[in-house]
Amino acid sequence: MFENIKENDIITLKLGNGEEVLAKFVRKDSANTYIEVVKGLVLMQGPQGVALGSFFSTANPDKPIKVKIANIMCVSEINPKLVDQYNNVFSKIKTQAKPTIIT
Repeated sequence: MFENIKENDIITLKLGNGEEVLAKFVRKDSANTYIEVVKGLVLMQGPQGVALGSFFSTANPDKPIKVKIANIMCVSEINPKLVDQYNNVFSKIKTQAKPTIIT
């Protein structure tokens, strides 16, 4: 299933529950039981239409997420029309400046 997927490829996973996950592929374990992905996003309905939202909001964003291969129904390269939108989600994240006292 992951023979043609390379590290850092942006992929789409269709999970058994119907959810689609867009993520950057990290690796597949040698026992073929799970894969690791980072920067996972899902499609969600927003006020202006379909939007991209966090796949695993409470997970440590600096660590890969393990997904059981048994829970994955399909895997594909991401639609080329979505690559820029996916990348923009992460390139536009900026931390707010710390408040200062104005004198």
